[in-house]
Amino acid sequence: MLRLLTLALALGVAGTRGPGEAPSPPSDDIIRFNLKSALDAQVTTYGSTRWRTGLAIYSCSRDSLLYGFRERTAHVPASCQKLLVTACALEHWDSSLVRTLDARLDSADLRAHIRRANRTHIDSLGLDARPDFPGYRHLVLANRESNNSEAEWMLQALSRSTKVPAWKLMSSFLDERKVARPGLHVWDACGLSRRNRVAPVTLARLLVTVYQSERRDVFISTLAVPGRPGTLIRRNLDVGPRLAAKTGYIRDVFSLSGYLFGSTDTFAFSFIVNGCGSGTRAYELFNSLLNTVYSWDAGEALAFLGHAPDEDTCQN
Repeated sequence: MLRLLTLALALGVAGTRGPGEAPSPPSDDIIRFNLKSALDAQVTTYGSTRWRTGLAIYSCSRDSLLYGFRERTAHVPASCQKLLVTACALEHWDSSLVRTLDARLDSADLRAHIRRANRTHIDSLGLDARPDFPGYRHLVLANRESNNSEAEWMLQALSRSTKVPAWKLMSSFLDERKVARPGLHVWDACGLSRRNRVAPVTLARLLVTVYQSERRDVFISTLAVPGRPGTLIRRNLDVGPRLAAKTGYIRDVFSLSGYLFGSTDTFAFSFIVNGCGSGTRAYELFNSLLNTVYSWDAGEALAFLGHAPDEDTCQN
């Protein structure tokens, strides 16, 4: 499917040129129009008018919203709520926070703790993959394994150390980074409560700010990847390892937020579906959206490669 979409997009770009005319990179308006039309078609084909769907896709290089569908409407985010907490925790990461989290985790049965989230692949989770980053295992458990306790411990520790209520801490964290938060309601850290509300634009824009930070590699490495140990191990997503994301699920709610690594850009996205009783159908929509963005970006790369660079811009 990826190859077919890439070819179609590439032919679409080529078809706009006259005989012997060199291709030129399309303007931002044309890029957005084409991508919007393609993504709107996927929402119509794979979505449902009975669902409450919110979608936001950002370009990390441009720091701009490429596509939105009810992106400013607050939805029940399920476990994608944890991204608010882990991103905030990463900004406050220090030895004191790590000691607190270590004490909480070490007082529990670690093996049983992990089993509750993922009964297989216990020894291949990569909890100690970053010895240079103390406390790395807590971020892995919260993001890649979606462990509810870890997220709750983080938010409790942050609230106590800053002496700020959890909801206010999250709001201030977003405001300081100029991340819009329409309808935000923080009821818990893990996303189990249906009282939580987050708009897709909030999560996607937050992911852009993390991508622009010094600790982006650490953060991205704690997310789930299709086919690898974590919450995406059984999800058949065509983009495969080009994706690093956080999953979310409670009854009738499915969400997926993270990064898609394209040919010319990295995309931060947040997809949230409320009122959907089928994970298969929700992920068919998510898969089609990711395929479309990846193939569109590959088409942009082909168009760019077909444009001969000026001599004075060439470098050895």
